[in-house]
Amino acid sequence: FIVDADTSVATFSDIQQHWSKDFVLGLASQNFIKGFADGSFQPDAPMTRAQYAAIVAKAYDLPLKQAATTFSDVPQNFWALDFITKSNRMGFIAGFPDGTFRPGQNLTRVQALVSLVNGLGLMGGTPSAVGAYSDRAEIPSYATDVVATATQKRMVVNHPNVAQLRPTMDITRAEVAALVYQSLVATNRAPAIASAF
Repeated sequence: FIVDADTSVATFSDIQQHWSKDFVLGLASQNFIKGFADGSFQPDAPMTRAQYAAIVAKAYDLPLKQAATTFSDVPQNFWALDFITKSNRMGFIAGFPDGTFRPGQNLTRVQALVSLVNGLGLMGGTPSAVGAYSDRAEIPSYATDVVATATQKRMVVNHPNVAQLRPTMDITRAEVAALVYQSLVATNRAPAIASAF
């Protein structure tokens, strides 16, 4: 889990040569993302739904759109309860039809894109934008417009191959950092970072 350790952004031991370094440091400098107690960031580790909710809740302070959902599998003493509640009320995350949130389940790349585009209320993607991806057939039909919007807003960061979206793969901590940072850029909340991805 993400811990509020006394870890300065300069001491992440495992991102100095990582492609995501600038995105990670950009979020860490604003206290939107944390490392681990051992000084690492673990950029290539998957990210759970609860960890993602914590980052979104810290990165955005938007008007609350809805009443809080009570998830059957998120106890009152769960470390991320307040983050999940805030992210849910802002419209970034929802649960499953069975009333669960599944906080320990890994988030996929397309789920993160859907979350940010919907939570920010972004619109205007043209379907042809997904033509940039060689694996566009793997994009779930419900997410095609969202992916197109995210693509046109320059939110999508694909490493190592810019033409591969890998929509159904688990998203890594590095990829979440890049995506959330790019969403801040798209909404004029952060300066752009030059990236080949």
